[in-house]
This record gives sequence, C-alpha cells and structure tokens, in this order.
Amino acid sequence: MIRHLLIFIFIFGFISAAEAQNKKTLYSCQLQDEWLQAKSLSAGINIEDLDHATITIKSASETVVCPMAVETVQDASRSRIARIIFSMTPAGCSPQEKLFHRNLRRRVELFVDAHPDAKGSAQLSWRHRGARSECKETANNLKAHGIGNKFHPTPANPTKNASGTR
Repeated sequence: MIRHLLIFIFIFGFISAAEAQNKKTLYSCQLQDEWLQAKSLSAGINIEDLDHATITIKSASETVVCPMAVETVQDASRSRIARIIFSMTPAGCSPQEKLFHRNLRRRVELFVDAHPDAKGSAQLSWRHRGARSECKETANNLKAHGIGNKFHPTPANPTKNASGTR
C-alpha cells in the first residue's frame, strides 16, 4: 500500500513539474511611459499564453494586477515588416478596491516587432487618453509557438534571369 502511494506521489509530482516547464511566458515587456514615470509607477505586461495576459502596475508600497483576456493574435508580417498584434480586453483588477481597469481602453493592443534583426521593440496602446507607449522586451517565446514565422525576407539584389526570347 505504501509503495502504491509513493508511486502515485512520484507520478503526480512528475506531471506537475512537466506542466510547470510547459507554462513558459509567451511574451513580456516593461512599459516606458511618461505618465507612469510622472506618478512614480512602473508597469509591465505579461502574456502567459494565447488566452491570458496581465498588466502589473507597481508603486513603492503596492502592486495592482489587472488580468486580461487575449482576444486575437494577428501575425501582420509582410515582406520586410514582421509585426504581431495582440488585442486584449481588461478584466477586474486585484485588489478589488483598485479599479484601475476603468482607465484602460476596451481593447488593449500590443504591437510587437518580430523582425529577426529587431532589438526587442514593442508598443502598447493601453490608456484611454494616451498614445502608444514603448515597451522594452524582457521575454520573447513567440517563435517557439509558431508566431512571427511568416516573415519572408526579400533578397537585397534580386538576380535577373535572361530566360526569355527576344
């Protein structure tokens, strides 16, 4: 009986560890926003998977976490431009007394530059009365999930074949 219990615990622990390894962050970045800096706040966005994301806003004394549902992921890569657009809808924030999500747009959009030579740049449209804010990339596992692979670079000097008749 004890042997069966130990085997069950070992198998359950192995499965839990495997799920934890598979739960990599899809994309993460730190917001570089003047409005946040003026209020002595820092914020970051964390996209866990193709369904869930969070905006975390920190001050010296507290942290507010606003979960978001990922509505769409659009791979808008064309020719030399490789871009991924995440559209997200904010939900209630925690702690509950912080109703920060009322200050968010109905659709929060994250524009990620997925070009292979990019230095991890992204822009976030996240506040009602604000333009896009720069977001410095901290984790990017998009290519591992097949996102951003539509990028097909065009050759710099296309070769011309004289295969026609005159």
